[in-house]
Amino acid sequence: MNTIDYDVVICGAGPAGATASLFLSQKGVRHLIIDQSVFPRPKVCGDGITPLCSTILQQVIPDINKQFEETEQVKRIKKFRLYSFNQKFAELKTGALLSEEKDLLYTISRLVFDKYLVQHVKEKPEATMWENAKLTGYSINEESVLLQIINDGKPIEISTKMIIAADGDRSLFRKSIFRKPIDRKQMVAAIRTYYKDVKPSGNNDMLEVYIIKKVMPGYFWIFPMADGTYNVGLGIPSDVIQANKINLRKLMDELIKCHPLLKDRFENAIKIQTIEGSGLPIMMEAEPKLSDARILLTGDAGSLADPVSVEGIGPGVVSGKYAAVVAAQALESNDFSASFLQKYDEIMHNKITRAYDIRIRLFDWFSKHAWRINSLIWTIPKVSWIRNLLVNLIINQLRFSDLKSLTSFKKLFKKKV
Repeated sequence: MNTIDYDVVICGAGPAGATASLFLSQKGVRHLIIDQSVFPRPKVCGDGITPLCSTILQQVIPDINKQFEETEQVKRIKKFRLYSFNQKFAELKTGALLSEEKDLLYTISRLVFDKYLVQHVKEKPEATMWENAKLTGYSINEESVLLQIINDGKPIEISTKMIIAADGDRSLFRKSIFRKPIDRKQMVAAIRTYYKDVKPSGNNDMLEVYIIKKVMPGYFWIFPMADGTYNVGLGIPSDVIQANKINLRKLMDELIKCHPLLKDRFENAIKIQTIEGSGLPIMMEAEPKLSDARILLTGDAGSLADPVSVEGIGPGVVSGKYAAVVAAQALESNDFSASFLQKYDEIMHNKITRAYDIRIRLFDWFSKHAWRINSLIWTIPKVSWIRNLLVNLIINQLRFSDLKSLTSFKKLFKKKV
């Protein structure tokens, strides 16, 4: 069997892998990206594209927001509504939370979004992409990583200097690094489907999140799509599902038929797809291990999804960028050791995971008593500095220690943060 050489191999062409590929191409690094699927392919997701995604992807696709605004497959979101246990809600315009240049929140199906990124990957001469390619095994020696791949039914051996693992929560690389499966406390089980003819609640430009007792510590969502349908779903931590023997599909049907806030809206609605489910790994550590000799973990392979919102695309895109940055540095230095690649862990801590500890502590404090969440829902639209404090802590990754600065504290009283 002949062996093919590449500087870097990216395993997985979802948002994390595709982003890594685009940044490697920008840096002139020759690489291979493989995925066992053929695009376009569906993916269970809430279909939300946050400002974090746009900020990163603009660096490799400068006109991405212009393209999103011009396509009929992308929906611009301008409001967010959060319902509490007492059926009251807080409604906020995204412009009240984010500066104008970052007020870019969209919904787009993963079928379309992932295909869009892959198309850009395929346009780059530095990237070679194999679809329908399955990684069956690998080994590491002093000089390289050897991969065994079945590409379109044919066995191929690849030699590469390093790996960017973007192959999801069942990543072969993650398993070999940690030697154990992801703990149930670090997994959220989510289901979603699509409905049409849902009775709208206000203008069709709003994300709706419902905090419901039977779903806590998860949530139920209704997200509008560009074609007039709605992405409807719910997610609950896997350990809670197991402990309480929850049937997610049965629970979703029950809520849609019986919950006071939902039953009238779904009375004439039609489900246009079967309910599908997925496990979503979330990050519960402030300083996680995301690298090893010649290997960097990105996206779900690194369990990088937000522990409260369970948003995974944004952290995946960020990890894809910085995995490419560190991989390029490793190639330039010809150093693929665990100690050199540790800088990737440090970058991801500063960019993403240091804020997760605050999110977890805030969520735990509020979720222990229903009255706290009810009070928060009442307070958010009315008290600007409390709203801005929470937004800074959660969206802008401000830490409590930053509030020692008078300048930082004054920012909390501004309308936009």
